[in-house]
Amino acid sequence: MVCIFCRSDSNLTNEHVFPAFMGGDLVVLNGSCRTCNGEFGVWEATIKDNTRFLLNLLQIENRDGVVPTAKVNVGIRGLNVDGLFGIRDAGGEINLSNIVINKEAQDGKKHREGFFVTKEAAERFVERCRKRGDQIKDLDLPPEIVIDATHTLTLPFAFSLETRKVVAKIALAALAHQYGTQYAVSDQFDELRNVRTASNAQDLPLRIFANKGFIESHVRTAYQHSVMCYLSAGMKKGWAIITLFGGLSYVVNIASQFNERESRQFSIFYDARAREPLNPVVLANEMTLSGHVLSPGTKFEDKDAVDAQWFPIIAAYCAEAGIEVERIGAARPKAE
Repeated sequence: MVCIFCRSDSNLTNEHVFPAFMGGDLVVLNGSCRTCNGEFGVWEATIKDNTRFLLNLLQIENRDGVVPTAKVNVGIRGLNVDGLFGIRDAGGEINLSNIVINKEAQDGKKHREGFFVTKEAAERFVERCRKRGDQIKDLDLPPEIVIDATHTLTLPFAFSLETRKVVAKIALAALAHQYGTQYAVSDQFDELRNVRTASNAQDLPLRIFANKGFIESHVRTAYQHSVMCYLSAGMKKGWAIITLFGGLSYVVNIASQFNERESRQFSIFYDARAREPLNPVVLANEMTLSGHVLSPGTKFEDKDAVDAQWFPIIAAYCAEAGIEVERIGAARPKAE
């Protein structure tokens, strides 16, 4: 057994096909060395930080079985206080946080506004102000407290270098999961293996895309990840289509010199919330869908097109969960 990334046979550890932080449980036993696993772990940590709200919204558990909490902006109807925020817990409940904001009035006078969740916290703040000799004015609370919690989910993480490297890793790990590590370390996949050392997105053999025919090829949910792979003996090339969260899709050139006599194709569909594989009814095979994606009808690296492709999938989930959602401008879905 050797590492599928560097071919080292030392300090081997299991490698997840889909990252554990986004619900992945499929593993390649002894698939990577600790050094390579650690490198990808750093990139995955960046993606995790940028998708905390998404993971919370979709109720996707991490490797420890915990749904991450997420920060949300908060407004209280009838109370004009800026900067309020809360923490959305694993159950979707909003826990408010104390906040003190420095402000300046129209006449140039500076003052502070505070909002406190408990009476005790407010009294401590008032006592400190009195000791400084500050004047204190209570804000009137509305008779009924109605909280509006919002979060704006943007797409830069999907176009980032870190996400692209992890997508390439998913493609290689999927090959190892399907055919074994010895197959994945063959020279024909070296271009894919070299993503570890790439310093910019243009050096990676993959592109994010939007394609209506591909996205409509099977029923999708926002908590579904997938790999669809086609290795063509006739064209001597290979591609993998990686989809995260139902609609963020990438086509990966996994082999520029595929040198086998027979073509290969396979798919892996995974439910990140149930943490298990699934078998949707797909309207076309991997070869046909790869052809669709590589056709002139596909929009590559188009943020607005990617957002338009992904938003209906997120919106359908939110509608089922009773959450209001709207698409704001280009590539900016907003969940409430």
